[in-house]
Amino acid sequence: MKINLISFFSYLLVQTAFAVLLFFWMVDHRPSNIIDQFWGHFSMGGGLVIVGGLAILSAGHIGFYNRCEAWGMIIFATIYILADTFIMHPPFGVFDGAGHAEQEHVSLMGTFLVIGISGLVMMHKFGEDTSLAINVIVAFAVLAMVFLNHHQHTVTGTAAHNATILFLSVAAVLRLFKRQTEFGIAMVVSGWIFFSSQMGFAHFVDMSGNSPGAWIALFSIFGFVSAMGFVLMSPGAGQVEKAVEAA
Repeated sequence: MKINLISFFSYLLVQTAFAVLLFFWMVDHRPSNIIDQFWGHFSMGGGLVIVGGLAILSAGHIGFYNRCEAWGMIIFATIYILADTFIMHPPFGVFDGAGHAEQEHVSLMGTFLVIGISGLVMMHKFGEDTSLAINVIVAFAVLAMVFLNHHQHTVTGTAAHNATILFLSVAAVLRLFKRQTEFGIAMVVSGWIFFSSQMGFAHFVDMSGNSPGAWIALFSIFGFVSAMGFVLMSPGAGQVEKAVEAA
């Protein structure tokens, strides 16, 4: 399985630039005392986009994707937990007087870490091409429970978090039925919608009198455009079919 890394990372860079420019444009259109939550939502939203993009590009090569997914969960969760422990809340991390939101963030990352390790164990036991759908379903179920108990200060923030749950649920069903390309598309859209749910954006929408539903639909458009770029970079249908037959 080969991926053109230059094209892949260049495309991610273009999307990153767009997200950052959008963020800075919003900064000029809301009060300066609003908490942005940029890095937390950019990192996780970006992670969902990367996972979705890899799923699209590696359609027909489930073993390669399984490895990327498992190691991606482990690396991302480990970085987050270490950053929380030694940078955000030293010296004891989440046990050092952090609020409920931070406890939820870290416990969610801990879940991802364990599920990533579980994926490696399952591949070692049953082979790299084994289905890891149960890992994805459990991860998304935990994320949904955390989001549903994750207090939001705005109507838009609540709506966008719920929309993220909805799209991740769609992704989980697609993964269960081994629809890898469609799973990837749903993941990319989920990433963009989650990016839109950060407090800075949500306050902007509420204070400007705009529609939360329209805001979510706008970012779902961004997500689908992003996903179509990955689809255009992916192997053609004939190549995927040959890869599946060879596997």
